[in-house]
Amino acid sequence: MLIRDVTLADPPTVVEAQAAGAYELLIELSVLGTEQGSAGFREAVARVGDGSGEVWLHLLGLATELPAPRDAAALLAGLEVTDPLEVRRQLLGADVPAWRRLIPAGSIEAAAAGDPAAQARLLDHPRYYGGAARQALAVLLPLDPAETRRRLLEVLVRWHEESFAEREAALVEALAADARATAELAAAAVPPSRLIELVCGGFAYEPEPECPRVLLVPHLAARPWLLLCQHRDTRIICHPARDRDADERAATAGKLLRIGRALGDEQRQRILAALGGGPRELDDLAGEVGLSRSTVHHHLGLLRAAGLVRLAGNARRYRYGLRPEAVAEATALLAGLLTASGEEPP
Repeated sequence: MLIRDVTLADPPTVVEAQAAGAYELLIELSVLGTEQGSAGFREAVARVGDGSGEVWLHLLGLATELPAPRDAAALLAGLEVTDPLEVRRQLLGADVPAWRRLIPAGSIEAAAAGDPAAQARLLDHPRYYGGAARQALAVLLPLDPAETRRRLLEVLVRWHEESFAEREAALVEALAADARATAELAAAAVPPSRLIELVCGGFAYEPEPECPRVLLVPHLAARPWLLLCQHRDTRIICHPARDRDADERAATAGKLLRIGRALGDEQRQRILAALGGGPRELDDLAGEVGLSRSTVHHHLGLLRAAGLVRLAGNARRYRYGLRPEAVAEATALLAGLLTASGEEPP
């Protein structure tokens, strides 16, 4: 669904929205717990060894190249005929501009082809794969390309057959409604930068010259998380699908519940206090509050979902900061919930 072609940077940025079963299947696998599925499925997951979920998100690029409607069956069929070495390249992010800037030239290609020294460099790199390379890739990297593809397909096929196929139509219907709502915002002449921020729950995306295309992908599987990926010339932003079924009062109560849960944790309060001094990058913020990077990232996701924190930037630099309007919004929500009618509270 083409939304708009506008000049956000040089070259122009094309913003699109797509809802598809292939995306949702991969996102779902990225967040599945270790106890879900049949014993056979769990054994297949163990043979992949991904302890972070990042592996499945690195296959989103392949899904973007499928013909519409990009359903899960098309993803499985596409992987079946994709050259195993190409699957390895995508798994390692050979076409991710951010990784190409971060990793020495040729290292990803060499690692995909089986060079042990190059593989060791990737596994030990502190920023590659978001710092989770060893957790995600230690099992798959030593394998040959054909075995890598076989193990990935085994997981995908098993989960598709056991759980996803029977739910796909309903999921895609809900996700397509979200994509249409995004298109309606664009039709209302919402500026593109503001459009991305509204759709993605407070993410102020800064255009990247190497990614003239922005693809907005709604998801249900990983709510409330925002998943940021790149593939060739495309920035892929997987955002939580918005709830369209709740009435206004229930929606207000849900927003207040998220705010209450976000504030009801001492660590999150410390993070908010630190952000009171100004925007911070994740590593700086983690050091300031004395928590691990992964823990702070988790808390920031909940704070952002509650509308208390915003994210700004791109792959070069992401910064978290307070949303100054959050206090007024929360006050209005509370007043609306406590007022039985449309009258002003005393």
